[in-house]
Amino acid sequence: MTASTGKRILILGSGFGGLTAANLLRRNLSPEHQIVVVDKKEFFMMGLVNLWILSGIRRLEDSQVALNKLENKQITFLNDEVTTINISQKSIRTRSNDKLEYDYLIIALGAELAPKEISGFVVNGGFNLYDAEQIPKLREKILALKSGRIAIFITNIPYRCPPAPYEASLLINDILVKNGTRDSIDIDFYTPTPIALPVAGPKLSQDIVNLLNDNHINFHPLHKIKEVLDKEIIEFENGNKTNYDLLIGIPPHKVPAVIKSSGLIEEGQNWIDVDKFSLKTKYENVFAIGDVAEIKVDQMAIIPKAGIFAEGQAKSVSYQIIDEITNQLHNVKFDGRGFCFMEIGSKKAGYLTADFYDITGPITRLEPPSEESYRKKLDFEKSRIMQWLL
Repeated sequence: MTASTGKRILILGSGFGGLTAANLLRRNLSPEHQIVVVDKKEFFMMGLVNLWILSGIRRLEDSQVALNKLENKQITFLNDEVTTINISQKSIRTRSNDKLEYDYLIIALGAELAPKEISGFVVNGGFNLYDAEQIPKLREKILALKSGRIAIFITNIPYRCPPAPYEASLLINDILVKNGTRDSIDIDFYTPTPIALPVAGPKLSQDIVNLLNDNHINFHPLHKIKEVLDKEIIEFENGNKTNYDLLIGIPPHKVPAVIKSSGLIEEGQNWIDVDKFSLKTKYENVFAIGDVAEIKVDQMAIIPKAGIFAEGQAKSVSYQIIDEITNQLHNVKFDGRGFCFMEIGSKKAGYLTADFYDITGPITRLEPPSEESYRKKLDFEKSRIMQWLL
């Protein structure tokens, strides 16, 4: 039951958004207000670490931080799966049949990956680039390949961290160069879209394609995968077929099943619709942040599914709740700004910035790869882990 003297804030999910919100709320609210994080995962690891594991500079087992460390910050962590969200009763239920009531609900459950929806992908040994458990084996396969073709594809949009697949292709190129096998292995990149990053616009998309070209990675737009026919052939919806020796895919992203079954999505929508500044849903004291939400900038642009945007959204939501509980006025709105780093290998990374709420329209920029940006990427992960969990 909700504490009689304080409020209970339930945070569903412990990614960028959930952890940012939990820490901000705890630092700004007195102890009688309860902060509860619910997640079926036991550990947190940034998605960007996948590519460090791929490159060989990290090990999976050294990169996961236990979420129960939140308890040291007086944040309650419940390692359980959310099975029901009951908006009318302001409560949730979990797999272990716990019922938790809330005064405020922050939904930060992210997106679920659906590799089995790609016909033939799993049974024919395709690698899911976003599954950390598969990355060590993928690295072994890359190093063992002496000749042939590596095919990398994006199934559809939206997917989280839009530059990451391109970043992966550049890092695979770097691995092959260092392995002495690059000259005998082709790398082909397939996307269903007409440009590399529709969310970032044509200029930045071309900058990315130029990077691919500079590293002899073949870019194939307007190639939406239809099915993997066997362990050697992919077929695309445009009728083209290609052979491969190693297949790497970014699978479809879907809203978690509990969101659909809880009635939080209108018919015809794929994600939770929220206000673009406040992240409020149409339900009282219910917010949705990060990948589970859809934030429309205008009729064309949508905020990308990326951790840095979830972090910004969490700050906006947290301060709204803090202001309401403490009668303060921070008036923090989500500003539509974000950044990310795009590694190319050899300890260099490009730096992407975006301002989706600029009055002239979305502005995106890619700074050329540098060692400084690579160091900033390393520091980014380290600083967030320290801030959220240590």
